[in-house]
Amino acid sequence: MTLAHGLDAACKRIGKALHLDALKGSSTGTEADPEWVIAYRTAQGFCCVYRGMAIDFSEMLDVQIWAEEMDVQTYFIGL
Repeated sequence: MTLAHGLDAACKRIGKALHLDALKGSSTGTEADPEWVIAYRTAQGFCCVYRGMAIDFSEMLDVQIWAEEMDVQTYFIGL
């Protein structure tokens, strides 16, 4: 199993568990709605899933700064 395939499978499982498809359908589509990213702890630091891609961070402060710069809300799992 390649890393990309494993990441895709993990994103689908997390999306189903959090019912993200239902949230996408119920959104009004206005720009005022914040975009959400999933963040979780790893052995080496933290990781965010943003638009289907994993982004690694060494500290939680890095995640918070990145989220503020990208104007997204973080949803922390397993902290």
